[in-house]
Amino acid sequence: MQAFQGWGMRVIVLLCQIVACAATMNAALAGPLVPSREASRDEAALVPVAIFGTDDRRDLPDSMSPLEGKIGMLYEQSTQTLCTAFCVDRDVIATAAHCLFQPKNGRLPDLSEVTFRLSYGNMQLNAGIYARRTAFTKHYIAVGTTAFNNEPPLSAPRDWAVVKLERPICRFGALRVETRPVPELMKRSEEGKIFQIAYHWDYKHWQLAYSMPCRIQRDYEQIRWKFIKQHFIDHEQLLLHNCDTGGASSGSPILMEAGPPNAPVAVAINVGTYTRTRILLKKGEVVKRLAPDIIANTAVNGTAFAHVIPELAGADMIVSHEDMVRLQSELTIRGLYTGTLDGQLGRATRSAIIAFESSVGQMPTGLPTVALLHRFGEDRIKSAHTYSNGTGVVSPAQPDPTPPPQVTPPTPTQAQAPRRPALDLRPFNPFSR
Repeated sequence: MQAFQGWGMRVIVLLCQIVACAATMNAALAGPLVPSREASRDEAALVPVAIFGTDDRRDLPDSMSPLEGKIGMLYEQSTQTLCTAFCVDRDVIATAAHCLFQPKNGRLPDLSEVTFRLSYGNMQLNAGIYARRTAFTKHYIAVGTTAFNNEPPLSAPRDWAVVKLERPICRFGALRVETRPVPELMKRSEEGKIFQIAYHWDYKHWQLAYSMPCRIQRDYEQIRWKFIKQHFIDHEQLLLHNCDTGGASSGSPILMEAGPPNAPVAVAINVGTYTRTRILLKKGEVVKRLAPDIIANTAVNGTAFAHVIPELAGADMIVSHEDMVRLQSELTIRGLYTGTLDGQLGRATRSAIIAFESSVGQMPTGLPTVALLHRFGEDRIKSAHTYSNGTGVVSPAQPDPTPPPQVTPPTPTQAQAPRRPALDLRPFNPFSR
């Protein structure tokens, strides 16, 4: 936040905000909104559409038609959440984390009802999240964060999610995620090689739109990068771009032409819009709130999440309450977790797993894998052995002085491990506008 002396007793305060591009029914029907003058200072601006200059969105060109089978729609009925997502493996997709974990009108999306839909030619394929009818759904979602800040420090660089599906419906192929440093992506954007494909609420009825050219940059006329980066957590993972976006474009891929014969590659996930709002204050009171300036759209660089994809695609996850309690106990013993041993994969448990992975030199995933639990068991066996005089004689393991943890019993829904369901025949409902 920056303040500038105005005339008399008035001060202009600049609030930098991040606005998600997920669509809800109310937001989409409202169109572009200007914040109310009576709104509090910390109210986030709602900007359903961010168009820079001429609206460059158009139908997918024939040369890009194969991407229709790799980029789909992610939706949840009860909160009317609607986003874009894209295939990164046969049964793994990437999207924005807020599409899954940000409340809408006080309600979180129901993960058991979140559906990914692919539409390619005359074929439509639907799939939910793996284990969606059990207590272990979150185990199959890797996220950068589940806490979303709409004002500094902004969480946009962590707003990514990688999700395992209940069935491998990405049968038309997956987008390869390439990790490139931001300066290289800026250069490629200057060459006209960066573009975006997404669903938009204000575009043709649930038809993918192609947006190009997209410019990636850091300095803007309104504000320089040295100030911008102070507003964001993990700013090194942030991409600022001017691809034209609308509601429902959150989670869409920022793509780069790889050159023939190679297919385009995903380099980032679009997540929101970065705005700056001027507020006039008089004696500490808001007397006028001006329309927000849209600085740029925001995306998460592929370097933040690419390493999670093979882990989620291939690793076995913990699927019992008892094993989750054991995992939390091991993290507690190591001083990484201080919460309740409830067997739930909450924010604190994810953070503790990430802290452990980082401490041993692993790329952090936050996933409760069976391999991680086995490693803890092996570490305990090793720590119970003491070798003396180089003879290799093992002394008996000493009893653990740590008192036994208090365990929260499982709920009835936690008893059954997940199984792959049969074909999902739920009817498609785009909240029909």
